Amino acid sequence: MVICIAGMHRSGTSMIARMLNICGVHLGEEKDLIPPAGDNPEGFWENDKFRIINEEILACFNGSWDLPPLFGDGWTKDPRLLHIHSRASKLIKEFSAYHLWGWKDPRNSLTLPFWQAHISGLKIIVCLRNPYDVYLSLSRRGYASNTFSYALWLTYSQQLLAAAEDENRIITHFDSYFHDPQSELRRLLNFLQIEADDETLAKACKTISVDLRHSSGKINDLLASNAPQNLIQIYKELCLQAGPVYLSSLDKQERSSLDKFEPNFETDVERYKKLLASTTLETERLLNQVFKLQDELKMSQESFAQLQERLNNLLKKRLSYILRKIFTLFTHPLRIFKKILSGLFYG
Repeated sequence: MVICIAGMHRSGTSMIARMLNICGVHLGEEKDLIPPAGDNPEGFWENDKFRIINEEILACFNGSWDLPPLFGDGWTKDPRLLHIHSRASKLIKEFSAYHLWGWKDPRNSLTLPFWQAHISGLKIIVCLRNPYDVYLSLSRRGYASNTFSYALWLTYSQQLLAAAEDENRIITHFDSYFHDPQSELRRLLNFLQIEADDETLAKACKTISVDLRHSSGKINDLLASNAPQNLIQIYKELCLQAGPVYLSSLDKQERSSLDKFEPNFETDVERYKKLLASTTLETERLLNQVFKLQDELKMSQESFAQLQERLNNLLKKRLSYILRKIFTLFTHPLRIFKKILSGLFYG
């Protein structure tokens, strides 16, 4: 079985990957795992080989993790991806000796169709966290705009849900692991058909660092921070699919908000594809504006450079003229004085 761990950045993907690794999911050789860093001191548990391929896929379409590209229909067959497909096949073969393996990378949310073309029956773990908490976490790392964070969360979620079939995906909420971690982890393992004893579960859950949970946002926080309405709707739908542990962790107000919400689970994939298409059009419009402004800025910079060059040339000419005048002022009296001396001695 092959497991793909996806979800928006700062949504607990590293935490869940580490727990699954303890429960028997092979993530690759230790030398290939990205080492801990200041923004993730407990470790990323992310195989660098998969991350590099994901980044190259996004770069082929002029995108990156924080500027998701505009994928068109059938994009996985784009000729620009041929060499990446070849490398992906070789990488997957490296794991052929393992019955149970997987990899974690939030970018999987964007590139999932690429990996599905290589791995049939791929199981997807969708890591969910309140978009407000994601925004706060990103803002501590320099991405201060909630507009940016919400747009990114929405794109990641829509692209992921448009590609992940219902029968091959499970949604797990970050907050569940701070309420009843063993039950939530057991729920994941049952979905993945992984057997693990209570001792292993306890060991895995001990890796959860409560100190790293800096916030626990509510739906009201999304409303107060002007989150887009379609983001709130998708988030509520996903919360209802996040399992009994998460639902039991909610306070009365949060639970009441979800109870009053009427989700539409019909043809989820098709609906998310339509939402994604509308978001893509808006993103394309905004990108065109950005490119236009970049062109205007470039033209302004070129004009400024030309003006600066003309000014420099003019200054050089004026300076040369002034120096000649100064030289004349000094040399002219000397010539007169020389003539006077010559008249005195030789006149």
